[in-house]
Amino acid sequence: MIEAADELGLLTELAREPLTPTEIADRAKIDRTMAYNFLTVLVWNGILTRNGDHFALDEALHAEVTSGALPLLRIEGWATRDHLNGTGIVAALRGHRRPPEIDDRYVGALAEAMLRGARASAPHLARLPLWRDRAHLADLAGGSGGYALLLCRMFPRLRATVYDRREMLEHTARAVADAGLDDRIALEPWELRGDPVPAGHDCALLSHVLHLLDAPARAELLGRVRAALAEGDPVVVHDFLPGTAAGAPSPEEAASAIDWLANGSGFLPGPDELAAEMATAGISVRGVTPIAATRTAVVFAACTLGLPGRHPSPSGSGERKARR
Repeated sequence: MIEAADELGLLTELAREPLTPTEIADRAKIDRTMAYNFLTVLVWNGILTRNGDHFALDEALHAEVTSGALPLLRIEGWATRDHLNGTGIVAALRGHRRPPEIDDRYVGALAEAMLRGARASAPHLARLPLWRDRAHLADLAGGSGGYALLLCRMFPRLRATVYDRREMLEHTARAVADAGLDDRIALEPWELRGDPVPAGHDCALLSHVLHLLDAPARAELLGRVRAALAEGDPVVVHDFLPGTAAGAPSPEEAASAIDWLANGSGFLPGPDELAAEMATAGISVRGVTPIAATRTAVVFAACTLGLPGRHPSPSGSGERKARR
């Protein structure tokens, strides 16, 4: 019911002001009688409240819509239709791997959700002292740029390049422009599967990236990250990491585990397993810090000796910019 109301544009309309059934029917272009029936069922399900002739969002849902949670609802609705269902799980168990990228139609919703999520997690990443002497961050699959934005605000000598698909960078560009950081945050079209990590960076961030990939794809990506950096350069991973939080998995973690099964990535390894994967790629884990509020963890690591490292790029070729 919530998805149907959102598809009709009613959640946004009712977040602005209470409306009558006639007003709602006209704005949503639906039959007036059916509109009244629809609104009644929404009231019965606690989605709307009624005061005389006017209907309004329930207070709890109004807070969710206006706080930015609606994009998450839209993404979950798409996932349920696409792969987060019994058919999708059975297909994954039989070897199907769906692309880690979200459907193009929902990239905007993902960008909004990522900006909202970064506000809760980015301050924890910013506490790492490593950023103080870094010059150029590679924010890989950086989405809306929420982490790069906060880090560049807090560390004036730090520059960043956000690497992501072109469709996402259109939204990233607006966030960067709104923050007035066009001169320090560059945008580079980049594909998670296969594109090399350009040279010219002295640190890298992978936030909510590894859980999208199965073990072979994680190993391949970590190898590309290591090849772009020099010995000693830090690599920061922020993700769900089972085994870092006290107690049994939360309902949110249990739900996420179903999503990982359905998209074919399985489970992101725990701290010891992830450390072993990173060590194989030439990246040594130095510390793991849980973020209790988001049930995630920050992994701080550094590139080790023995694998191809970063090479100086002529005339700054590692700093190609795709500014919007």
